[in-house]
Amino acid sequence: MLRFATSWPALATCLCALLASCSEAERTAEQPAPSVRPTDTPSLHHAGLNSSNAEAAITWYLDLWPSAERSHFAGREAVAAEMYLVFEEVDEPAPGAFDPTLGRSVPQSAFWHIGAFMNTTSSDEMLAEVGSRHLPLFTGRASETVWRSGLTPYAGIVDAAGVMSFEPAEARSGGFSYALAPDGVLFELTGSERTTASMSHVHFFHEQPKCTANWYVETLGMALPPIREDDGSSRARPPFDPCAEERGEPGWPSLEASGTIRQPRGTVVHRNGSISWYPRQCDSARCGSDQPLAATRGQVIDHLGLAVESVDAWFTWLSGRGITVLEPPHDIDEGRAFMFEGPDRLAIELVELSGPR
Repeated sequence: MLRFATSWPALATCLCALLASCSEAERTAEQPAPSVRPTDTPSLHHAGLNSSNAEAAITWYLDLWPSAERSHFAGREAVAAEMYLVFEEVDEPAPGAFDPTLGRSVPQSAFWHIGAFMNTTSSDEMLAEVGSRHLPLFTGRASETVWRSGLTPYAGIVDAAGVMSFEPAEARSGGFSYALAPDGVLFELTGSERTTASMSHVHFFHEQPKCTANWYVETLGMALPPIREDDGSSRARPPFDPCAEERGEPGWPSLEASGTIRQPRGTVVHRNGSISWYPRQCDSARCGSDQPLAATRGQVIDHLGLAVESVDAWFTWLSGRGITVLEPPHDIDEGRAFMFEGPDRLAIELVELSGPR
């Protein structure tokens, strides 16, 4: 017969403590291990577009950029250039088309435009060949407009005070300009004779650009542009602290007669380039009311696509940071993909490619 060298109340206390300890151990074992950010840096892969006539849109982009090729991605029609344009055919025109009379997209989302780097000096002729033309850029001088920034009577960007007191400048080569692509997509052409031609440009709006830059660094492993020293050397730029800043004054040239707010600005460097953004433009009375950015999902420019080494590793990491999942990890013809919502409701798709992109 077994004998216990303690009283029943004491034994009960010990058993309860033991069971509680086991239960806690089990609960701990059920918890996933803390996620660790993957070591690879994402690269720009594609922009996802919603088109009510994908065939016409593809023809336009191929005519504009002869080095591009017709392709497919994830079961959708695509244009393959330095980045892919991936088309989702929709029954009705998607919201978010650029309105030339307002100089902005309606509604305005975090995705501002896509575009190409090139010498824009004679790009008006190139656009004419595909039946398009540049959108007017306001100079800040009443109704005066130009078709590229290199034609303004002043150099660079000027604010309201600068418009009244600028140093006159002769026309310069290059600069930035805009065209209206199919489905109301805003397409930017930017660069000079020193620019390497590439259809790989994306540009965004965000509520707090420098805070968003910090997010891309901390969450997606990108980097802030390095600080250039006077002696030509460079060093890593630390995170912005504080990152929240007041919006700057609007400046020209601009698609909007009221100017474009360009400060504060955020930029990050990824594996095959960089991405930049300006503050949200519909602030206070500029658009009739204070308008937050709309979700990009379902807009004419739907999402940003980034290539990574392992979708599942990135999903584990991002899930641990509480991101909103728009499409869970799934197989595609080229590998794996999943989509989540980034800052200011920007849809971001991560794709894992099993072969050449």
